Amino acid sequence: MKILITGAGGFTASYLIPLLKEEAFLFLTDIKLKNEEDYYQCDLTDFVSVYNLLKEIKPDKIYHLAGTFSNDYETDYKGNVLSTRNILESCLKLNINCRTLLIGSAGEYGFISKHDNPVKEKQSSNPVSIYGLTKVYQTGLMKYYYITYNLDIVMARTFNLYGKGISNKLFPGRVYEQIDEYKKGKTPKIFIGNLQNRRDYLDVREAVEYYRLIMNYGVSGEIYNVGSGRSIKIYDLLSQILKENNLTVDIVEEQIVYNPNKLDIKDIYADTGKLMALRGK
Repeated sequence: MKILITGAGGFTASYLIPLLKEEAFLFLTDIKLKNEEDYYQCDLTDFVSVYNLLKEIKPDKIYHLAGTFSNDYETDYKGNVLSTRNILESCLKLNINCRTLLIGSAGEYGFISKHDNPVKEKQSSNPVSIYGLTKVYQTGLMKYYYITYNLDIVMARTFNLYGKGISNKLFPGRVYEQIDEYKKGKTPKIFIGNLQNRRDYLDVREAVEYYRLIMNYGVSGEIYNVGSGRSIKIYDLLSQILKENNLTVDIVEEQIVYNPNKLDIKDIYADTGKLMALRGK
């Protein structure tokens, strides 16, 4: 069994790789150069590079973890849409019998009402960010290649993750970063924005277990929400992370910046019924 993991130098891959390395022969790829055996530098936005990579490896499974969340259209289109298209088109042209797991996002759901919770996979897409929009395009590619060419593709539509090593562009990452700075005496406080909204957060260690579950047992062409199935107030998540680091919320200062152009989603969490149904397989 040969498994290719894209975005192998990223946060999620650092948890997925140890999980899979005992059950298959892993090939890792990332845009950054790394001098390791079975590690390939590849620009996934370049079709020829992707084609040649898949031609050489001929993987049985692909975990497509690579992606961007810059909210810059050109960057996220290339990172989320073009990279996916190049992988699927290469599989098609090479006639590789390969299963591909794509990583979607709750950002595809975007603006919902409180009555839409818990959000099912059939919920309409109303993205409110460039990132969410490009993930909708990615889902469109999956449907196209599955319906038109019968490629074996499944999607994990992930809500919010947390864990050590996550990007500081995301809320938990900013918290972890500031905790490190606070412990080193570089800052007297931890400064955070709005803590009252609610989101569905899942430990990355659980998420990668679900990715493997979907890869192994998911129905081709289907989307599976990956989340905890409940929402947590951002304040409570912050308290949890602080407690893990032997700190309390009295070192936190809330700084709310009003943005009239930003739609405020008060609460969103996943219906994980489809995902949980796979656990019995």
